[in-house]
Amino acid sequence: MATTARPARSAGAPAGAAGAARPADGAIPAEPAPFGADPLRGVRPTITQASVERLFAILIAIAAVAYGAVYAPQVVGQLPYLDPVWGPVAAVALGASFVAVGVSAFAQRWAQVAQIVCALLLLVVLVTWPLTVREDIPDDQYPWPWWFLTVGSTAAAMGFAPWRATVYTALVPAVYAVVRLTPAGGDAGASAVLQGVYTAILSGAVLVIAVLLRRAAASVDTAQATAVRRYSLAIREHATEVERVQVDAIVHDSVLTTLLSAARAETPEAKALAARMARNAIDHLGAAAADLPGEAPPVTVHDLRGRITAAVGALAAPVHLRDAPVGGMRLPATVADALASAALQASVNSVQHAGGPEVDRWVRVEQRGGAVHVEVGDDGAGFDLGAVPAARLGVRRSIIERVQAVGGTAVVASNPGAGTRIRLEWHPEERA
Repeated sequence: MATTARPARSAGAPAGAAGAARPADGAIPAEPAPFGADPLRGVRPTITQASVERLFAILIAIAAVAYGAVYAPQVVGQLPYLDPVWGPVAAVALGASFVAVGVSAFAQRWAQVAQIVCALLLLVVLVTWPLTVREDIPDDQYPWPWWFLTVGSTAAAMGFAPWRATVYTALVPAVYAVVRLTPAGGDAGASAVLQGVYTAILSGAVLVIAVLLRRAAASVDTAQATAVRRYSLAIREHATEVERVQVDAIVHDSVLTTLLSAARAETPEAKALAARMARNAIDHLGAAAADLPGEAPPVTVHDLRGRITAAVGALAAPVHLRDAPVGGMRLPATVADALASAALQASVNSVQHAGGPEVDRWVRVEQRGGAVHVEVGDDGAGFDLGAVPAARLGVRRSIIERVQAVGGTAVVASNPGAGTRIRLEWHPEERA
């Protein structure tokens, strides 16, 4: 029976990660995020609330300045028909608000204030128009506020809350239609209603687009913030799980194994071995307490094989090292520690459960291309992995989860009476 444990691919991991080129021998693989790519790293949202506000501020600034420049001669041409004081004051004040809207495109903090002032000034000019006119304007001309109604409605859509902007969008065309029906507005009759409807449709379209884009941008910002929170939570949970696996493995490998060996020690050699294992257990616990990420240098495959050979050489039964090619690949110290500890625990399990000294036990460490392979095997009693109680931590915590925690693969193949093979593999692409 064979059981395989592989690190799960995160939903946030890029699909092309598995097809990335393998690093050359001697290269140190980069440390990827444990649950796929960081949702903020390398991703620039196409729509955000800030970008929408900026875009509309620029558009309304362009419209205000352009409309003001184009229709300025018509405004000046109507001044003789208006009140000599309020007419020029109203035109200059509204023109100054257009300039302020244009300048606010470069000073975003003042954009909303400039837009609100522009919208309110246009409404004031429109409402006071009958009081401004001193002589009837020619029949072939519109009252000059007509040319700027869309600018005012757009400014209201951006400056006001949606419900206030809706009221403004409905009020301005109605006021204009009423003004046009009066003698001061030209007594336009039915055409005044058509012009009011046209203004309402155009202003309403601008308002709907602004509201929809703002809501879409707010949804993007909310989704992005949620992704960041979930990623941070996943990082914390992952760190907790890795720490739990490490502590469980150390407790089982070092403490429990030492206690069991000491309890069974009857000969001087067994007692000396138990004492040596106790010293190693104390060293492991001290190293785990003082371990800081990034301190240990990378380890070569040759050094990894030497570490495993030295560790299994201290066991009560002989474990032979089988020859295999090793290259110059270097792997992170955490990966080397996990592979060495898992190989040692597999050898300890073989010594304890596979049989006596007559059982052939071996370990092989090799590099195949860009991957590191470690095999621990014997031709002893074997076992049924499915029948192992859940409370037993040896295979699950100390071998499978320990290798899986560093992005590796663990395969346990065993059958009663047919021996056991434990194959450990680590590849930089697995971590990506």
